[in-house]
Amino acid sequence: MRSELKRPYPAVRTGASLSCGGSQNWFPEEGFRRCGCGVIACADVLLYLTGREELTREEYFAHVAALRKYFPLIPRRGIDGVRLAVGFNLCAKRLGVDVRAGWSVSGFWRRLEAQLQNDLPAVISVGPSLPNLRGGAGLALYRKTAEGCEEAARTKAHFLTVIALDDEWMEVSSWGRRLYLKRRAYGDYMRRHGALLSNLLYLKKL
Repeated sequence: MRSELKRPYPAVRTGASLSCGGSQNWFPEEGFRRCGCGVIACADVLLYLTGREELTREEYFAHVAALRKYFPLIPRRGIDGVRLAVGFNLCAKRLGVDVRAGWSVSGFWRRLEAQLQNDLPAVISVGPSLPNLRGGAGLALYRKTAEGCEEAARTKAHFLTVIALDDEWMEVSSWGRRLYLKRRAYGDYMRRHGALLSNLLYLKKL
C-alpha cells in the first residue's frame, strides 16, 4: 500500500530547473551547510503546510532566514530531535499553522504512515552510526534511472523528509533532490544504532 502527500512538495526554481525541497548546501555559511539539514527539513514542511508550491532561490533564502533563529545549532553537531520539535512548534505558531510536533521514539512505521495519510510531510533522522560517531558507512540513498535504481549518496547524522511510502521504499526530499531510501535498511539501522537518534518528527493537526 502506498501512502503519499496530496499535493506537490515545495520546489525551488533555479533557471529552468526545479528542486524537490531545499538544500543547506545552497547557503554560504560552512557551519550551516554542515549542520543545517534539520532547519531545511522543517522550513520545507512549513512551506507545504502554508500552501507554497514554488519559490525562487531568493524567496527561499528569505523564508529560511526568518526561521533560523528558532533552531539554535550546536557547532559541528547541529540540532537534536527534541529541539527540532520545539523550533517547529514556535514557527508553526508564528505562521498560524495548526499543527504541532513532538519527537517520537516509538511506533515509527505506524505513525509515519498515519502522518502521510493525513497529508503531513514526515521529517525523519538517520542518526550517527553508534557507538562510532565518526565512522560507519551510514545509509544508502537511491535515485531512479531508466534501468531501475542506483545508489546516489550515503548519509548519517542527517534529517530528511519522507513524502511517500510503500512496502519497499521511502520517497524522500534531501539536498533539494527526490531520492529513495529502503524501508528495510532504515529499520535495520534504527535497531542497530538506536531509535532515540533515528526516528520521526511526529506531526499532529490541532
